[in-house]
Amino acid sequence: MTPELTALIMAALFLLGAVMVVAGGLGFMRSNLVLMETRSRLAQGVVFAAAAFMFVAGIGVHFTGSSNTAFLKGQMQSASQCELEGEAAHPDARGGKTGVIGRHIVSCMSASGFQWSQDEARCREAPVASNAYCYQPAAWFDRAIVTAQLAFD
Repeated sequence: MTPELTALIMAALFLLGAVMVVAGGLGFMRSNLVLMETRSRLAQGVVFAAAAFMFVAGIGVHFTGSSNTAFLKGQMQSASQCELEGEAAHPDARGGKTGVIGRHIVSCMSASGFQWSQDEARCREAPVASNAYCYQPAAWFDRAIVTAQLAFD
């Protein structure tokens, strides 16, 4: 998902959620400005639940796609940083078949909180240590967010 699309979806869901919270609140206060003829608690609850869902969904889109949170983008940056460190630490092994730089990248990513995993399809296409898609965050929350991001990527 592109940053522009993420921002548009986030803004739309946030606005819709705010409108629905106001509508649900007015319905609960029995002013009936929004629900007009309907005085059913069920109808009011549905409006309020839908508002809460839209609000939470908008915030979720923000945190999973925003550039000010790391997650998948941070994983990509960590892989690049580890590759740079590996090449700087072992300049004589560049372009070689020794695998020293690859082992350095894997250990560096492990120290940064990522585990090697070939579960992602883009990793199976190119299972090399410098491929950021071949890692999963060790923390469960980060892993859930990255998995969600990969589903929409």
